[in-house]
Amino acid sequence: MRDAAAPPITAIHPHEAMPDRFDQTTLSLRIMATTDIHMQLLGYDYLRDCSLPHNGLAGLATLVEEARAEARAEARAEGSATLLFDNGDLLQGTALGETLSRSPVGPKHPVLGCINYMSYDALGVGNHDLDHGFSYLMDLAAVSPSPMISTNLRPLRSSALQSAALITCACPRQGAEPLKLRIGVLSVMPDLTAQWHQHTLEGKAVVTPARAMLRTALADLRAKGTDLVILLAHMGIEHPVIDETGADDVRSLAAADGIDVVIAGHTHRRLPGQDHGGFAQVDNINSTIATRPAVMAGYDASDLAVLDLGLAQDANGRWRVQTHTSELRRNTHDIAPHPAITAICSTAHNASRTRLARPVGQTGRTLHNFFSLGAPTLSCTAVAQAKHHIATKAIRGFPEAELPLLASASAHTAGGFGGPENFLFIPQGPVLRRHLKGLDPYANKICALRINGAELRGWLEYSARVFHRLSPNMPDQLLVDPARPSFEFDTIYGVQYCIDPTRVAGARLVSLTYNGDPVSNTQQFVMATSEFQTTGGVGRAPFAKDRVLAKSRNRLATALGNILTRPPEGIQQDASPWRFSCPEPVQAVIRTTPQAMPYLKDIAHLSPQPLGLDGDGFLRIRLAL
Repeated sequence: MRDAAAPPITAIHPHEAMPDRFDQTTLSLRIMATTDIHMQLLGYDYLRDCSLPHNGLAGLATLVEEARAEARAEARAEGSATLLFDNGDLLQGTALGETLSRSPVGPKHPVLGCINYMSYDALGVGNHDLDHGFSYLMDLAAVSPSPMISTNLRPLRSSALQSAALITCACPRQGAEPLKLRIGVLSVMPDLTAQWHQHTLEGKAVVTPARAMLRTALADLRAKGTDLVILLAHMGIEHPVIDETGADDVRSLAAADGIDVVIAGHTHRRLPGQDHGGFAQVDNINSTIATRPAVMAGYDASDLAVLDLGLAQDANGRWRVQTHTSELRRNTHDIAPHPAITAICSTAHNASRTRLARPVGQTGRTLHNFFSLGAPTLSCTAVAQAKHHIATKAIRGFPEAELPLLASASAHTAGGFGGPENFLFIPQGPVLRRHLKGLDPYANKICALRINGAELRGWLEYSARVFHRLSPNMPDQLLVDPARPSFEFDTIYGVQYCIDPTRVAGARLVSLTYNGDPVSNTQQFVMATSEFQTTGGVGRAPFAKDRVLAKSRNRLATALGNILTRPPEGIQQDASPWRFSCPEPVQAVIRTTPQAMPYLKDIAHLSPQPLGLDGDGFLRIRLAL
């Protein structure tokens, strides 16, 4: 059933022999893991209203069923048991997830139905699982058929969220009764979740440093007689070299004494595989992090991680990993969707599609973000205008209402890990609700933020980090660093500025003016932006709470619908707040969707030259900066 063109990535690693083993009893344990599913239950793109190249969690359920059947067959020979975990960021990511978050949580909730049918043994909590509110997460934890775990997220009131789980796993043995292992499970989310979700967690829960909590939790599990400890780390491998603190890097946790197995995630990468070449303490071939067996199963239900452990006892009676085999099984279009998962999700899926197909406005021009990392786009202009409109109303009567009002628009859904189909396109004519969802994918509250010129400059310099440092006479150098997510790049409307990507990062802004005059460091502005941006969610330093003048209760999608419907507030055709400015001619290549070919006139000032498709299916276009 598996696609021959996308073979699984496998790593086989024998650990050092243990001469002090007191007997010859060995056990086989198969651990399966999913991570960063982001509500891809059926493998569907609700913004483009089309199927994805895989069947989401329904496809993973088929792979899980196959993997369990294999383990049962192996049990007749050598003894095997299976466990299934999810490593977080399950609840957010599609329009279906947002719709479900507004409905009462009950036994017919599709996520709970899928968890129950697939018999997950435990679920870790990721930072994006908080995106729909802390109460929603707690409501789900209260009725989840499997324990929800977060070791470093501490609710301030009693809740069903667990800090750890202790699972009894019966491991078959040839000619003997099954041997029961006590498996301890811990789950941690990034420390920065406290910053990203301060508005969600305030007065309800606190996120404590993962390393400190891990030490305490490990000691507690070992005191309870745990045989093996599995860490669900909703953290990735952030940099080739660990910094001094190692904060939010799974390597700093994997090395903790007492951790036997690591299931990583958050960064949407894969292990085993080639995603972490040159990273300290990471073995891509043998699939280990700090010598511990480890897996990372991509994102959006792209892979099922299968980790087979050979366990043996040492002289002290403690079970240890003697061998391990790691494999990522790709969830391709050839993997049939499991009919049970399809049935559980179909009603909510169809209702979401119907809701998103409703017309909410009209546009006289095609809107897209095909070139949003090379020039301002009308889609970004629409978002900025909507935020500006909301913030204007929110600060009416404030002293700051007299200050210049700016607006930010992020380059969401602009390729990246999502591939050449991950772009926004709204054709001329009726604007549907799903189109607005594409313009506002995260449904954040809109805030009016007071900033000064120095902070504005820092904001723009941070955005400009997405570009490679370019050199003259290198026509095919990539403009954008693929390691930087597109949403780190903001266009800020209301000022005019130039970017020189031949300079070092942090010194790329060559001009910044307001109404034709240079912006001073002390000049005061109000920025209309998302709540996520005020908390430093893209990696910048957060702003103090007292700098947020107002938060709007009005939704961005509503304001966008109004702007697209009413010509007096329509999209400005000449809004172009930024451009490239290099001291000498520079050429660079931007990667976009093949769908962009008819719209090259939108960037005619960059003299675009199509170069064909690359190996990932992106259209390569050479630009003259």
